[in-house]
Amino acid sequence: MSLAAAGTSGLAVIFAAGAHLRLRRLRKACSLLQGDAEHTSFIVAVSRQTAEIERLRAEVARLHREFDQFRVALDESIRRVAVLRYDAFGEMGGRLSWSVALLDDHADGVVLTALVNRSESRCYVKTMRRGVPDIRLSPEEIQVVDAALRPGTRNGSVRIPSPTKAPVYTDR
Repeated sequence: MSLAAAGTSGLAVIFAAGAHLRLRRLRKACSLLQGDAEHTSFIVAVSRQTAEIERLRAEVARLHREFDQFRVALDESIRRVAVLRYDAFGEMGGRLSWSVALLDDHADGVVLTALVNRSESRCYVKTMRRGVPDIRLSPEEIQVVDAALRPGTRNGSVRIPSPTKAPVYTDR
């Protein structure tokens, strides 16, 4: 009987050592959750971590709202630009005339045109709303708007279309 008791007590010591090791690992894991406050309870530590997670979720939600506002503002900023220089008055002007399209991603903006020769100049501003001008566009202005709206003209890049044979303007 004493041999059985010794065997049983040996098994109890082995189980106790195993339980002690598991308890040490559990305490170590709990101390990781508790952070710097070693003397707080596990429940307090988990509560603190939960509050921090909620704070971070609220911060992420705020950043998403700000990003959406930024995206709207970016869509409405002038990002599609094209410039065309040409000779509006035949051989007299020396390609001093120009048209510039300044548009956002919705094709809203302005088209600026300056018709220049040696003795006079004329400037025009035409507004664009969703790609529709308030006043009829000249062929050069159409060309510069098309160049500005062409895919790949974004992020502040300036597209300079190659000049075609521009019509000669006379006094209107």
